[in-house]
Amino acid sequence: MTRAPGLLSVLTATATRRALADYLRFTALVLFILLTIAYTIDLAATFPQIRRAAATRETSLPVLLAPYLLQRGADIVTRMLPVAMFFGPFLAEIARRQRLETVILSAAGATPPRLYAGVLWLALLAGGAHMALETHLRPAAIWAQVDSGLGDYAKRFRQSWKYGVWFVTGDTAIRADVLRSAAPEMHNVLIFDGIRAAGLETITGAGRAAPAGTPYLWTLSDVTRWETVFGDAARVGRAPVAERELELIPEQLQYNGVAPFYLPQPALNRLAGLRAPPDGLRPAVATAQWRRWTAWLLPGIVALLGVSMANLGFDGRRMLIARLIGLAALGYVYVVTVRTFWTIGELGALAAPLAVGAPLALGLGAAVLFIRRGG
Repeated sequence: MTRAPGLLSVLTATATRRALADYLRFTALVLFILLTIAYTIDLAATFPQIRRAAATRETSLPVLLAPYLLQRGADIVTRMLPVAMFFGPFLAEIARRQRLETVILSAAGATPPRLYAGVLWLALLAGGAHMALETHLRPAAIWAQVDSGLGDYAKRFRQSWKYGVWFVTGDTAIRADVLRSAAPEMHNVLIFDGIRAAGLETITGAGRAAPAGTPYLWTLSDVTRWETVFGDAARVGRAPVAERELELIPEQLQYNGVAPFYLPQPALNRLAGLRAPPDGLRPAVATAQWRRWTAWLLPGIVALLGVSMANLGFDGRRMLIARLIGLAALGYVYVVTVRTFWTIGELGALAAPLAVGAPLALGLGAAVLFIRRGG
């Protein structure tokens, strides 16, 4: 009964509110600077395209530019938030240390929970925002940009044909020209069965293949089937239409060549639920899932690391400029390391839970160590 009021007083104390306000203000400033730089670089390449599109579609420039900026903003903020969550609290803590706020609190006997309560509030707020961005807002913004036909994502992920695409699952390989769209289909299809055996069992060709409406069931048109006989291929028949079960779902066509972390959550869930996912797809999907499951943790850990490292840049009241610069560089290296681990996980060189969880555990452990050393 006595602990709850104490905890409540720590979380709502004036010092906590002042610290949170400083962290939010500096984080917003850093994020604004990063967003401005990113917008400047992006618009230098895409503004002529948007202007031409406005003229072609006979609409005003702001009508196209405003939603484009919002869509790009969701993507940029998601990518830059971890960087801002380090440098914002890092700079805010330096300012608070120079104003002697943390020194006075420490001299008054404030415990680490009281000193870092503001970081906890920041972690909760930014963690929720980061999870919403990573899981829902960023994918929605990216695919809205694709639908608009403007920008780099529209060029990379647009509805188009991809030729000579291979899908290999278990004992079957499929080669086809793939239409990447909301209504995907395959043309010039060849299905090879028994690829892991000494010789192929059957080869099935089809002019077109489309989803039949049932999971894993596909409708094949203009079908030709060959069966191997004593090592030689013998044609055994034709059919105008046939149904065939394949370890393939429409999302594998619709989002072919798209990294799983860009996908809307329903599509990612369906890819994760494949009965027999291709070897190259499995680790990328698993890493994307773990990134979204742990998205609420990353901003808080990075912020705690920034605050704890900022306190190491002082000797009493004296600010050690060279040390603070080195600590800032080390913090940026940590953020880059997190992304590097994600890439390693996507390539399958490291299990997804380890690729995503290890850098988080490393950052949290380092922050606790720095807090103990700084205290």
